[in-house]
Amino acid sequence: MQEKKILPRRKGVVLLSVLGCLFVFFAKTEKDLASSGNILWTAGYIGSTLLWTVVLGCLLGFLGTWVVHRLWNRAQTAEDTGKKQAAWYARLSAWLQRRSGVQIFFGSLLFLLLAWLPVYLAYYPGICAYDAPVQTGQIMEHYYFDHHPIVHTLFLQGMLWLGSHIFGSVNAGMAFYTAVQMLLLSGSMAYGMLVLHHRKTAAGWQLAIQLLGMFFPFHWYMSVSMTKDTVFSAFLLLQLVSLADLLWEDRNAWRPGIRDLLFALGTVGMILFRNNGKYAMIVLLAFTFLTFCFGKKARKLWGRLLVVCGAAFCVGLFVLSAVFSATHAEQGDRREMLSMPIQQLSRCMIYHGGVSVLAEDDNTMDAADKALINDFILDEAYRDYDPGIADPVKRHTNTYVARYRSGEFIRVYLHLLTQYPGDMINAALATNAGFLSPFDTTHADVNRVEGRAGLSYVQTRWEEDTLNDRGIYKDSKWPWLFEQLESWAENNSYLRTPVLKYLFVPGSYLWLYLALAAVLVIVDRKRFCLPLAIVAGYYGTMLFGPTVQMRYVYPVMLALPYVLALVTGRRKNG
Repeated sequence: MQEKKILPRRKGVVLLSVLGCLFVFFAKTEKDLASSGNILWTAGYIGSTLLWTVVLGCLLGFLGTWVVHRLWNRAQTAEDTGKKQAAWYARLSAWLQRRSGVQIFFGSLLFLLLAWLPVYLAYYPGICAYDAPVQTGQIMEHYYFDHHPIVHTLFLQGMLWLGSHIFGSVNAGMAFYTAVQMLLLSGSMAYGMLVLHHRKTAAGWQLAIQLLGMFFPFHWYMSVSMTKDTVFSAFLLLQLVSLADLLWEDRNAWRPGIRDLLFALGTVGMILFRNNGKYAMIVLLAFTFLTFCFGKKARKLWGRLLVVCGAAFCVGLFVLSAVFSATHAEQGDRREMLSMPIQQLSRCMIYHGGVSVLAEDDNTMDAADKALINDFILDEAYRDYDPGIADPVKRHTNTYVARYRSGEFIRVYLHLLTQYPGDMINAALATNAGFLSPFDTTHADVNRVEGRAGLSYVQTRWEEDTLNDRGIYKDSKWPWLFEQLESWAENNSYLRTPVLKYLFVPGSYLWLYLALAAVLVIVDRKRFCLPLAIVAGYYGTMLFGPTVQMRYVYPVMLALPYVLALVTGRRKNG
């Protein structure tokens, strides 16, 4: 499957200019919002913003198209002329080609684990931040609810049980959990390397991705953090790599193979280990269905993918239902899904509700709208509104209003949207600043609490009193390294690394994925946009979520180099 076509420059310019305009718009508005705290969407501001957006966006479109065409033509020339490689690179390529799949997989796995081992020893038995106090509490009380994935809570419970009954302590069980989690993550990354090797990806790509896996600091922290996001990331990577591999295989048949089964396994895993995994899958199912309906070639391939997607989706939901039934787990009230309306209604209330929080409050909101908001947000919790995170208000919401008075709730929301559109936009921009702009720095401190360490972009804080009572305690085997890693995380040191910091900030990844999708369309590899549909679905859930956190964006950080290498590769092994 060696494509030769590429879109004419004018079409490429249009596509990349649209993307460039979106990038400039969000970069500018996020910068303005961060500097002033509020944007007044006057005609003058809108006009100047649109002018900058169009001029700079089109400039980026022309520049991007020139780069894509130049790189494409250079690659074509190198392929046609058989351009010679440097001697060292040729030796590396030949050495890699001689390695078997088993050697590549286990070699990659071993080097990843060796690179992460010092961090494991430093943070032994693991970083018990994020949801650890809540999930261990459910385990100790044998009372489960689905705010955190039930399957992950049960997985953790099994590891703690093994620790207490086999290794002699709950703390050893937590260390065992961390080791298994590291194995899952490194195993999915090693599988990615295996597929890259099988598809004869350039040796430079393979080496760079392996080194990135070993030494990218966020892999260190997340591999030893007790959180569902790490396990979800492993299954998401397995799913994306397997899907890209299936597209390269291009087998026009109904009978599923091993790649289909691995893709299905990744799908079931990502549904089980994050509550929003199923929503990302709905987007993939929609795109797969459209591909099957309108794809002119390889109908059996698209049909098989649709069947595998649908079957894996149903299996994931069935397993979740069975686990809920077996554990008698309580369904949550879904307030997480209301994070964005909570932020928007709170902002409208403090700017227009006459609650005397801000001097700018003009008290122009209708009494009926105020009444519903006060029923929805209890104890005037909108006074605690934080533009960057919904949690201070969210924990005081009465979701009964949105669920059982939905008609009234929607009417008030739409009325406020038409009456105060600028405030609604500002609330969404402020909450998602870290996702939408690579130049944003507010994401680094959105979780900070005065007087409490370990709540930076990389969270390492333990609720020590709570966890110690449950037999889980810090027992670092390498205290000096522990202090160095804590300092790097606490001080958000990644922001002080010129250029390289954009590999760490969350706002880079949305635009990198969008740019990748645009390039795939330009070079006529539209079929490889299918894995990106999963990423699009996942991003959709994040953009309507409560805040920007590194663990939320980590799955797409992890997957990008593997997906990029696979969908832009020029050769495949039959």
